[in-house]
Amino acid sequence: MYQTNLNPIAVLNGTKVFPSISQPKIVGCFSVGPGREFIPTGDNLKYLSLPRDDDRLRIDLNEGFEIRVPKPDSAKQERIDHLLRFIVGNLDRLRAEDEPGRGSKPLICDFVCFRGLLRMVMCTPYERRTSWIILATWYKGTIYLCAKDTPEKLHEEAQQTEQQKRFCYYGFKFEQHVLTDDLDSPAPDTTAPVQESEEFCAMFSTTLEGKRLLYGAEMDGILSPNKPIDKDNPSPDVLNRLEFVEVKVKRRETNQRQVDNFYRFKTRNWWCQSFLVNVGKIFVGLRDDRGIVDEIQEMSLKELDRESRQHWSASVCVNFGSQFLSQVADVMRGVDSKDTVYRFEYDPNRFRNVFYSVHNGYEESFLPDWYCAVVK
Repeated sequence: MYQTNLNPIAVLNGTKVFPSISQPKIVGCFSVGPGREFIPTGDNLKYLSLPRDDDRLRIDLNEGFEIRVPKPDSAKQERIDHLLRFIVGNLDRLRAEDEPGRGSKPLICDFVCFRGLLRMVMCTPYERRTSWIILATWYKGTIYLCAKDTPEKLHEEAQQTEQQKRFCYYGFKFEQHVLTDDLDSPAPDTTAPVQESEEFCAMFSTTLEGKRLLYGAEMDGILSPNKPIDKDNPSPDVLNRLEFVEVKVKRRETNQRQVDNFYRFKTRNWWCQSFLVNVGKIFVGLRDDRGIVDEIQEMSLKELDRESRQHWSASVCVNFGSQFLSQVADVMRGVDSKDTVYRFEYDPNRFRNVFYSVHNGYEESFLPDWYCAVVK
């Protein structure tokens, strides 16, 4: 195993200047069906539909827990396949022209990944407990990144209690109460079983300190526009005019220590997640210990940043994300093969630096033949 020059702790004491990054733009979208099938449309795009009478708001997040349809275990085997299917279906729009200094490459982007991977990396300088593994393959001038579950995470999921599963369900149930498929519907249908597999994903592009990123992100919903969106074929121009929002659930704090912990540990994840997809508003259901929501609070991205500055720095997060991507590119430079995988690891309990190892063959390979046969 080799050590990189990337030390997350050192970044905390480094520059506080915010790195240059362009505003993320949507280049397309897709949906994921109840059987985890790829759907090349905006079928699962949802509209925000908040309850009208907050004075009598009472949402029981436990309802329907026994009849929910959880995400199948097979979803873990998808890796980044959905992103790759989107690229294949939109190759004409994503193709790169030959550029000086960059050589000939089929895609206009330097990195492809999911937003969740970027969020995870950006939060690393402040992470004291959670480790991560990221697989990287350089193929035809583009680096593909894929998160891999650590042994610790797999063990935690295997030992998950019924109560922990219920807490995870709360988020899905709250979404069912405040998001609707139909703009003309008076209220969302909350009697149907919650389908935890269904998703609407938008594909974003941005440039972070000269590095061009293409990443997919599951999006919760949009503020209701003047007229329904054509979900069959929403253009990037239409999608970029929409105002997307995040929907969250959190336990109502009852003392100052809980408030401090929220801004110390939770908000950096929320901020990074929303920042990467240009979301400015988060609608938060405040629940009690019984799982009852009696208030919905609107929080802005600026508010999260302002109230959390004594605990973490947004510039540190984005700087570390940029430095990680640069380090990956430096380490892998000169290697261009779908079957050569670099495995980057970080464990705050064992070492302070990011380490990597090189794997050849099919053990860690995650770019399928059907993709490489088209993107070449």
